[in-house]
Formats: sequence, C-alpha cells, structure tokens
Amino acid sequence: MLYLIVILCIVNSSAQFGSEYYSEWQSGIDRTINKQSEFTNPSFPIRQYTQIVFPRRFSARPQVLLMHEEIQWSKGKNINYQTYVSDITINGFYINYVIWGPAIIPIMSVRWIAIVDDEAEIQYVQYSYEDLYQLRQGFGQRSQDFLISYYPKYPAPKVTAFIVGADFEIIDSLYTSIQIVMGIPTSSSMDVRFSTRDFCHVRSLTVAYFISNNYLTLAGSVGAYHNYFNQYLDNSNKLAIRAQKFTRIVPSIYTLEPGNNILAQGISGFDVNTQIGSAYLRVTCEPMISYSSTYTLIYGTRGETLLSYMQASYVLHPPGSPYHYYYKNYDWIVLKGDQVVLKEKVQEEKKISELNIK
Repeated sequence: MLYLIVILCIVNSSAQFGSEYYSEWQSGIDRTINKQSEFTNPSFPIRQYTQIVFPRRFSARPQVLLMHEEIQWSKGKNINYQTYVSDITINGFYINYVIWGPAIIPIMSVRWIAIVDDEAEIQYVQYSYEDLYQLRQGFGQRSQDFLISYYPKYPAPKVTAFIVGADFEIIDSLYTSIQIVMGIPTSSSMDVRFSTRDFCHVRSLTVAYFISNNYLTLAGSVGAYHNYFNQYLDNSNKLAIRAQKFTRIVPSIYTLEPGNNILAQGISGFDVNTQIGSAYLRVTCEPMISYSSTYTLIYGTRGETLLSYMQASYVLHPPGSPYHYYYKNYDWIVLKGDQVVLKEKVQEEKKISELNIK
C-alpha cells in the first residue's frame, strides 16, 4: 500500500506542470580557412581539420550541425568543396575541410551547433552525381525534387537546410546557381526541390538538415533577389556591403540572457555571376541586447561580386546553458536549477500542437 501512495504522489507532481523538456546547446564559429598561403596559393586537393573543444562538457554525446557563414571562391573555375564532422564526443569534435579545386577558396567561416535535445534531429544528406541527373547536365532553368525523411515523432516539425558541400561545373556558364525550396513538412517527411540555371551543372551537393519540434527553437529560411534596397548587382563601390535584413520576433525567454542565446545562420542558396569577379557571400546577425525580442539576420555580398540572388537559413534557441521547461495547458514555466526564471501565459498564436503537451 505504501508503494501505491508513493506512485500516486509522483503522478500528481508531474501533472502539476505537464510535460517536461530539457536540452543542452552550445555554438561557436571556426575560421580555419582565412587567406593563409596554403589556401590562396594551393596545391590540390587540400585536406584540413580543426579540433573543436566545447566550452562546457555535455552530459551525453551531442549531435553537431555545421553551416557556412562566409565563403569566397575565385572566378571562372569549377568549384568543389566539402565540410563534415567526425569524432564527436562529450568534450568536442573535429571539423574536416576538403577542397578539390580548381577554384581557389581563400575564405570559409563555419558556424557549428552542438546539441543534446530529444526534440531535435540533424541529418547530413549527400546528393551524388547519379542522384542529380537533372541538375548535372543541360541548359537553362532546371530543377529536381527529393524527399527528406525523419523519425515520425514530430507532429508539427520545423525544418531548415544548409549547404555544406558542392561540386559545380561552371566553365561554360555565366552563373553559379543553386536554390533550395522546401515544402510543407509532415510528421515524418518533407519535399525538397533543388534548382539551377544556365550551364551551371551541379554534380554533387551536401545538405545539412535541422528538424525540431520544440516551440522555443526557431528555424527557417529566407531569400532575396537583387532589388532597390540591397543592390546586389551594384558593385561600383568595392568596399560597400550590399545586404538584405530579415527580422522576426522571438519568445520572451530569449530576453533572459541575450548574450547566451544560440543565434546560428548559414548559406542555403545563391546565384552569382561566374565571369565578372570572385564570389563572396556572408551571413551574420545583429547581437541581441537586453530586453530585445527581435532577431535580425543579415545576408549579402561585397567587393566585385555580382550577386543576383541569395538565400540564408537560421536556427535559434534560448540561452544555451541547461534549463528545464515545463508546459501546462497554455502556461509555461522555465526553471534554472530550482529557481523559476520565467512564467507566463502562452499567447494565442502559439499553437498547442507546437508545445507537445501530453
């Protein structure tokens, strides 16, 4: 009888808060490739690796997501590069760089996210020469559809994608072009369309997918063509930054420790003139300040690059130090240790399906 009483107490205590969510997130950036002589005057292929040590040790082996915040390559030559992770432990991992040439890549900045999170999934998918039969040949506007599948535990998932490797044949093409269009995600899969144009032949493509079902994690993709505001094609001033801004409102928990928020963004599409000058692409964000509830993404180019289109993706998460989140109907409570740091009523636009309430 005593055992039954104990069990009932535990059930009642759990019901007080609803479902519980716990996660560990860390992020950083690696600038291993930054105009050193071995990258500006290379001997191909180039193979480089960098060891990343986590600022804080994880409680379990994390998943790691890579994205490119900045990249530059020389004009008029085929581009062939790839980045990938290896040897992941609770203490760190390795970022591996491979550049096959012949295009020179003197700059490449890689943002990484490491997570222990039951509500998130990371996949790396490499589309080979055999897979890309529509994009590896031909002329003009071409596209090809694929399906990305994930574990069917996400009733209303958020999915975004980042290009982390590619092989472009552009000798006869005026443009180096790739665009990712994602469909509406279901609970277990999502349609993905890759597009290119002119004589740009995409011979391989490596894409990192991020899938999340948690309300507090935000993810998405945005894109912009040359227009009056960003002037991608106006390269008369070589020093000017020609960029597009995207802003969105974030939940109030992001205002608790804005300096510790996970704000990660990377390149997910572009259309660059191949013959005029070297290609330079960069994605960044404005730092969040205290009491600010706005995330601002900035993406664009500078110098001699002629950029017709650019696409960027992002993943956001509140302070990376461990928090516990409890959901009860339309209320949610955030605990750090035993201290309640935030308690508020969920607004109507926050759908109950997004909270995964049990």
